[in-house]
Amino acid sequence: MHILDDPSLSPRVRALLARARRGPSMSADRIRESARAEASDGSKAPVPAGATEAMIRFEGRYGGLWYPLLSSNGMDHGLDGAATVYPSIDGWGFPGLTDGDQTWGVDVLLDGRTVMTLAEQPRVINSSVGQRLEAHAQLAQVRGWPHVSLGIATEPGQEPTVDDDGFPTLDAEATGPADKWWSNDGTAIHLELHKWWGDEDVWVACCFARQDANLTAAVEAVRQAGARVWRDEEWCPLCSRFRRPDQPCLPGAESRHF
Repeated sequence: MHILDDPSLSPRVRALLARARRGPSMSADRIRESARAEASDGSKAPVPAGATEAMIRFEGRYGGLWYPLLSSNGMDHGLDGAATVYPSIDGWGFPGLTDGDQTWGVDVLLDGRTVMTLAEQPRVINSSVGQRLEAHAQLAQVRGWPHVSLGIATEPGQEPTVDDDGFPTLDAEATGPADKWWSNDGTAIHLELHKWWGDEDVWVACCFARQDANLTAAVEAVRQAGARVWRDEEWCPLCSRFRRPDQPCLPGAESRHF
């Protein structure tokens, strides 16, 4: 069932997709007829077991889906007329998404995980396209709340060790390998991998509070979540503006510094 026809979606995903549109998609027969595989050197390779059915499942569920998130470019889903799989260090996959906010492609592995490659370094970022949608839907819910971002550096390939005592409840449906959410009715914390190449990985912890007065507690909870190396974050991707490190963005009010 295509996701836009699915009545069982969570309320937040339904809200996210209220502005979605659906374009053309490939039929299962066409995918079967045109399925092919390319080796790392560009030569033709045998189509791996399960690859054709994985592309059919993906296209049947998400083909032609487009929705906006942070910019007007939007998130584009679909095989776009090509049913070709390629090998990677994480397994076989196919180009299935374009992240409009990142203006970059995202591959889908045969097991459903997603991979983004930047600076020639691939990284698994979502456990599934469904998890990616839940994460985007959660961000859409809170992006207009007062918020502040903190940069965290780790060893390459390592996640921050987070003691989430004092955090809101872990949002398992929205949480993936590089995109983690804790939330309740009035507060949310988003930990997202921002850079994964070079001498260190950089994660961004963004704290949200429905009420400005509660933002300080969320920021303090993140600061107390364990020893780490902090990195200044001067650019707010939600507001598309520079601000002083640790300075909150307060929609409709003058920003203050914590």
